[in-house]
Amino acid sequence: MSAPIQWEYPLYLIAHGGGYTSIVDPKDTDDQPQHILTTHSTEQVALNFMQQFAIIGEPRQLNNDREFRWFLKSLKLPVTQVAYDPEPIEFDINAKWVAKIKTLLEDFLIVDNSPWNYPVFVIKQEDGYSSTVGNDEEGKPITLINLFTDEEKAKKYATTDDGSGEVMTLHNMEHVREILLGLRESVSAVAMDPVYEENESSSQYCIGVEALLDKYLVLDQ
Repeated sequence: MSAPIQWEYPLYLIAHGGGYTSIVDPKDTDDQPQHILTTHSTEQVALNFMQQFAIIGEPRQLNNDREFRWFLKSLKLPVTQVAYDPEPIEFDINAKWVAKIKTLLEDFLIVDNSPWNYPVFVIKQEDGYSSTVGNDEEGKPITLINLFTDEEKAKKYATTDDGSGEVMTLHNMEHVREILLGLRESVSAVAMDPVYEENESSSQYCIGVEALLDKYLVLDQ
């Protein structure tokens, strides 16, 4: 009996022949058998598989559900299934689990269109959240909430700004939506990974709150 369908990141694939390694179930007697993508739990496990089958190259790393989902959605027939840590023997794939791509996409890889990977970070202050004052396209002043994609960047900003505030971790889309919905009347945009230099905060990337709520912080269909 195979193990439950679960894995940890990073997850490794093996590039081969313009695509990625797949195997055929020896019990599949169809004239056009379905192919099963091989995935591997560690780089060493992937390298051992490559050595066993004389495959030259380097494993590719997937780092989160979104990357895994995008990759699976890009696959074409005859690849219809995924095997996790297979060790093929004569009449058996001998994997920890084998699952249909459709099952993984519908039941295990429900992701959103956030323009960042989670977790992300904000700085909680006594009067709200750390923010930046900027100008819109017409030159009118707007307020942007500061959001960080790296905890160390958030900690550094918290110490170089006014020294107050506590770094708060946002683990998923729902958490970010909750904060932005509560701030949408006073905050116009999100400033991503701002830096504080010479008594001024600046960010290279800013995204409007309404665009985030309507287009990005929604489930991928």
